Amino acid sequence: MSDPSCYRLPLERYPGMNPFVLDWLAGDERFLARKGNGKPSAAGAPRPAALAGALIAANRSYGNDVEAEVRRWAAGGTFTIIAGQQTGFAGGPLYTLVKLASLLKLKREHEPATVFFWMATEDHDFDEAASIALPRPDAEHQRDLTRLRASHPADLRRVVGRMPVPKALIEQFLTALSIDRPRWLRRGITFCESFAELLATVAPGRVILLDALLPELRRAGAPLFQSIAAKWDALQHALRDRSAELERAGYTPQIVPREDDGYTLLYAIDGAGNREMLRDAAALPEPESISTSALTRPLLQDFVLRPDIFVGGPSEVAYYAQIVPLHEMLSVPMPKVALRGHVLVAPRRVVRYFSRFDIQPEKIFATPERVAAAHAAEEVVEVRAIADQAQRELVAHIDQIRELALPADHAVARAIHKSIGHIEYHFHKLTERAIRGLVRKDRERFRAARELVAAFFPDQQMQDRVVAWFPWWLESGNLLLDRIVDAVEPDTASFKIVSL
Repeated sequence: MSDPSCYRLPLERYPGMNPFVLDWLAGDERFLARKGNGKPSAAGAPRPAALAGALIAANRSYGNDVEAEVRRWAAGGTFTIIAGQQTGFAGGPLYTLVKLASLLKLKREHEPATVFFWMATEDHDFDEAASIALPRPDAEHQRDLTRLRASHPADLRRVVGRMPVPKALIEQFLTALSIDRPRWLRRGITFCESFAELLATVAPGRVILLDALLPELRRAGAPLFQSIAAKWDALQHALRDRSAELERAGYTPQIVPREDDGYTLLYAIDGAGNREMLRDAAALPEPESISTSALTRPLLQDFVLRPDIFVGGPSEVAYYAQIVPLHEMLSVPMPKVALRGHVLVAPRRVVRYFSRFDIQPEKIFATPERVAAAHAAEEVVEVRAIADQAQRELVAHIDQIRELALPADHAVARAIHKSIGHIEYHFHKLTERAIRGLVRKDRERFRAARELVAAFFPDQQMQDRVVAWFPWWLESGNLLLDRIVDAVEPDTASFKIVSL
């Protein structure tokens, strides 16, 4: 803990980290290779001119001038790096910005490089896109995030990227942050447009924004869609076999088949924007009306853009492990897959609590009471020891009673078994209550622990997965992104805690 403004922790200490990803980072390449080619995979190969023109025009409409970047990429020869995310309200949670920072950090290492941000506009998960969690400015109540969300529309299958941002959600957001209405939340703007214009404001000209439903992208992917249709059954078998291999290795496949034992490969989008699953390839619609699934989205990306590096979160890395056989069957080149960086942020005042109160950063992913208990008086240890011993002795005596009662009355034995659960529960509650009382004797340390947990583990969830980054950007401006770019370490088995 030499740098009081930045802490580096092993990723295995990050709660909820995918076990497959941890093993993969440690060198297990049975299901997914770790290394790429080291040079542009599409060197000298020009990209579709229609797609390049559409990218320039779309980004211009977002206020993102990337014409020179697109033309350089379209001519072939640049190192291509890509990441993506659903177009969530107000930029989504912190990890969206960390993905963007991971792209920019890798660009530094692979010049000349072109970076893309794939905006997943075709998803129909409205609840995820139309909600946001804000950190409360009041530290006394910061454990409870301010959650804003819009009511779900009656049509449950519409692609969210094309839907207008609900007026009620915008009003909640502006009121919560006490800000004027920005252009990227103007009346009638769609989720895609709003998301893109915000990113263009934060990182103007630094990344090419790509709408997943861009017609020219879908047309460029037409040969892939036809190949998927032609090999539909074989792809289903390959996915089942690969999933079984992952399960035998002790992993849970990221995507499971439907109840009818089939994997979702493609959707069709009708004229009203509704997204319906294709159960077979018998009626493949026009390319502009085809929507990919979580399994085939990477295939479309890799087929059309030929990226050298794909930067994804833990779930996206696991997707690739599941679809390696599909890349081979469809002759789609595999990029190097890199894990996005993991960064948590907080004001400098809060981060300084680690050194000021000698609190270990890896200990904060718990309740404030447990964090502070690590430094509480010896009475805490003594209370736990007494409670544990008393509980063991009582349970042992009850077991003796149960053994005596079992031959005579099975009902009494069952009642005793049930009572043990109640006793253990109340022992735990009593112990925790006593510890909280002892911990609060050290008020200053407890308040520090409460703020640290509220900042990095609010509502017992990892900050970067749930908390919006926009409020920090309001305070820090572009320094926020620059700070994260400097600190982020993509494709490593570590994560950072960074002060702002």
